[in-house]
Amino acid sequence: MKTLHRQAARSALGLALAAFVIPALAQTPATASPPVARLGAVSISANEVERLLQAMPEAERAQLKTDRSGLENWLRQRLASEQLLREARQQQWQERPEVKARVDAAVREITDRIVSSSYLASVTALPADYPNDAELAAAYEQAKPGLNVPASYRVAQIYLPTPPQADATTTAQVRAEAVKLAAQARKGDFAALAKARSQDARSAAQGGEVGLLPLALMLPEIREPVARLQPNQVSEPVQSPSGFHVLKLLAIQPARLATLEEARPRLQAALREQRQQALVSEYLTRMAPAASVSIDAAALDAALQQRP
Repeated sequence: MKTLHRQAARSALGLALAAFVIPALAQTPATASPPVARLGAVSISANEVERLLQAMPEAERAQLKTDRSGLENWLRQRLASEQLLREARQQQWQERPEVKARVDAAVREITDRIVSSSYLASVTALPADYPNDAELAAAYEQAKPGLNVPASYRVAQIYLPTPPQADATTTAQVRAEAVKLAAQARKGDFAALAKARSQDARSAAQGGEVGLLPLALMLPEIREPVARLQPNQVSEPVQSPSGFHVLKLLAIQPARLATLEEARPRLQAALREQRQQALVSEYLTRMAPAASVSIDAAALDAALQQRP
């Protein structure tokens, strides 16, 4: 949707993609979703792409869905990593003594970590009803200075895209058309004009409305023009990297303090995390009380001196 939402930085997108390169792929079974990329017997299914998207923050997921080059690069990296693994296995690389030793050590380390962490989680588990209403109310009063909800703006738009790598002449033509539409919108029915002329299908179907948004969630180019508008005022065309936006401010929701119910999920999560950390610390302290632990300072100093 070519709306006012802010796009994630390409560098952050690259990091998100890179995190999914390592796990091995498998040949798509007959019952799996259709493959979207293939290299010989190796394929990547639509289900795997969906899992990638679901694991990402919403803003990055929205950006990735519109970044075809980023998606295709991720697909190539996934296929290349699997081919690398297959080549190594064909060479029996996993049978080399030094490789086997590293694998065994990694398995032991991961096993120990899973066993100890899952046990610690079980012995420090919180009651399902923690925190109670009184504890939440107290936390709300204490957290009030940080629970402000920023002002939000209900905005409608008429969107005209510019083609990728558009030259100056093409861009000027789109701008001129946007100027005409802005003039018509000031004299007529903005919603009807948006339905008829806006090239963003989703917002056009709603009479140009893109929802109630704080400035921070709008495209950088949009923020200042929206903040200058008065309710029912129509802007001059605003250029963004993808095209031109003719904006109408429908309403403003002033900044306010979040209610207890609005803040409840955040407060519950924060209180549970704090309590969990305290229980873990208390349990580990009981496991190794300071009075029962002896540390050989000389041996420790000697160990530290062995490494630069």
